[in-house]
Amino acid sequence: MNSTAVGRPAKSNQRLSKQIILKAALLIVQEQGTDSLSFRVLADTLQVTPMAVTYHSGSKRNLMADLVELAFHNTLQGVTDDAPSARARCILNAYFKRAMLNANLLRAVLKDESLMSDELLLVTDELRVCTQELDKGDIGNVLMHLLIDYTHGFVLSATSGGNNTLTEDDYLRGVDWILARTASEEGEQTFD
Repeated sequence: MNSTAVGRPAKSNQRLSKQIILKAALLIVQEQGTDSLSFRVLADTLQVTPMAVTYHSGSKRNLMADLVELAFHNTLQGVTDDAPSARARCILNAYFKRAMLNANLLRAVLKDESLMSDELLLVTDELRVCTQELDKGDIGNVLMHLLIDYTHGFVLSATSGGNNTLTEDDYLRGVDWILARTASEEGEQTFD
């Protein structure tokens, strides 16, 4: 006799919500990558049907956008330095920490920039304010793009697997090197 139940799966003991789905999805993406995320995997994890997951989260694109928003929410909380180079360093370090934890989502955003959340735009805008104060207006946002590209490159390299030993201190040494060259031209305090 076949012991596999036919029909609708049994209800889970927990009440399903978008927040519960997002928390479970975020763990999957952080540990296994975005390719491992599916409504079926989420449903199995949460012991519900894939349709229940879809009902609460919408399309996979909506789910990914919500995950980016959740993962980078309040990235700038605690950034308080006022001097442009110190503030830029603080912003970059806060973003770096979130990006390291959520490197798989960062890869998804870099692949599909429509996933960029309001929080990520705020990080960019705040960094732009600093670089414009530092670099004689940062015409063309060159310094801002350099710092963001350095951050993304470092995060992608540091999370690429293998025996990578890159650390936050290594990252900040590069940021400090860039900012010191800009700040010294402006007569501001450097981090060397």
